[in-house]
Amino acid sequence: MMNNIKSPLSLDGENAQLIETFSSETIISKYSALNIEVERFFKEPQVYLYKCQKTGYRFYYPYNTVGDAKFYEDLSKNKSNYYSKRWEHERALSYIGKKESVLEIGSGFGAFLNMLKASSVQSVGLELNPHAVEVCKKNNLLVKNILIENEAQTNNETYDVVCSFQVLEHITHVHSFIKASIDTLKKNGKLIIGVPNNNPYLFVSDKYHTLNLPPHHAGLWDKKSLKALESVFSIKLEKLEFEPLNVNYSYFINFQINNDANSKFLKFVLKGFNKVSPRLLKYILCKFIKGRNVLAVFKKV
Repeated sequence: MMNNIKSPLSLDGENAQLIETFSSETIISKYSALNIEVERFFKEPQVYLYKCQKTGYRFYYPYNTVGDAKFYEDLSKNKSNYYSKRWEHERALSYIGKKESVLEIGSGFGAFLNMLKASSVQSVGLELNPHAVEVCKKNNLLVKNILIENEAQTNNETYDVVCSFQVLEHITHVHSFIKASIDTLKKNGKLIIGVPNNNPYLFVSDKYHTLNLPPHHAGLWDKKSLKALESVFSIKLEKLEFEPLNVNYSYFINFQINNDANSKFLKFVLKGFNKVSPRLLKYILCKFIKGRNVLAVFKKV
C-alpha cells in the first residue's frame, strides 16, 4: 500500500484517499469463473481503490492491472453482447443534430456509428482493436486506429460532438483522455460520456462484482465525479440521465433475493412481494432506484 498516490483526474498534487482493498487472488478466481485468465495482471497480493479528494473519482491502483488486447479479445468471446447496441446510444442520438459532425472514441464494431449513418449524421470513429477497425471499414464506416490524444494533435476544434460509451472507466490516464476529447471539440460543442453508474444497487451490494474490477475497469464513476469534471475542465454539465432500472430488472431482483449481504428479513419480504404482486413490486422499485448506467452531456465553454 502507498500513501502518496495522486489523483489521475485532478492532478492537483493532493494525496488521494485509500477507501478499499481487494485480494488479487479473489479477483483472479472471479475472472477464472468467466473463463478469462487474468493472473498476469496481478504482481502484488492486493489491489487498492483510491478516491480523488477534489472530484470523488475512484480509481484502482496499481495502474498496471488494466487489461490488454488479449484480455478484451477473451472477453468478447465469452460475452457475445459486449459490443452491442446500448441504452445510452439511443439517448445520445437524441442530443445530436443531423448537421453536426461526430467523433466517437472506442467505436468497437460500429454499433453507434451505424446508428449515426442511418440518421445521415457525419461521423468518425477511433478504435484500438485492429480487427474491429477492419470490420467497420468493410461496412463503409470511417474509423481510425489511433488514440484520442493523437487525434487532438491533428484535428483541434474540429467536431460538434465527441462521445464515448463504456470507455472512460477503462482509462488509467483519465485527465489526458478527457482533455484531448475536449480539444477536438468546437467551441460550445458537446461532450457525451456514457459510463457505469457506480452508486446503484449492484456495486453497493457486490464489492467483488467481477467486471467492475481490474483488469476490466480502471476507475469508478458516479453522479458526483461526473459533475466534478466542471471543476477540472472548461466544460459545463447540461444533462445527466440514468438508465431505467427496468432494463435489467430481472437481474436486479434475483440478485437482491439471493444476495448474502442483505438481511434475511429483507430477502424474505422481497421474495414474498415478488411472488404475490410482481408487477407492483417492479413498478415501485423502478420508480425509486436508478439503473446501472449513466449518460452525461457537457458543453465546451
